[in-house]
Amino acid sequence: MFNTTIDTIVLTEPLHWLNRNNTQRVAANMKRALNGAPHIQQTIIPAGIALELGSKNGWMPRSEFEQLQTHAATTLTEFTINHDGSDINVMWDSTQNSVITGDDVDDQLGGYPLLTNVVLRFLTL
Repeated sequence: MFNTTIDTIVLTEPLHWLNRNNTQRVAANMKRALNGAPHIQQTIIPAGIALELGSKNGWMPRSEFEQLQTHAATTLTEFTINHDGSDINVMWDSTQNSVITGDDVDDQLGGYPLLTNVVLRFLTL
């Protein structure tokens, strides 16, 4: 199993590709002509595909989570992630509410040292 690297941040636990089998790869538009016949236009989406990596039921150390939060807040341009041995050019998906989310494993003042249900959102380039 490969580790996941986000730009220069090497994660200790590999992440799962959460939406690998649930991404829109074709854009389509349909309008009806005056006689009711459908006019359909379709095109392959070459980039800008949503990519979600996450821990599922695994965990991530708070130190790595905070590094990723800082990276997401300061990196507005393209970077490379290495997932399962493949390099993918991405940028953070700031079109969503939060580009990185996670839950503390347990309630603790100041935050628990581990987080679970971590989700990182990217757009492919």
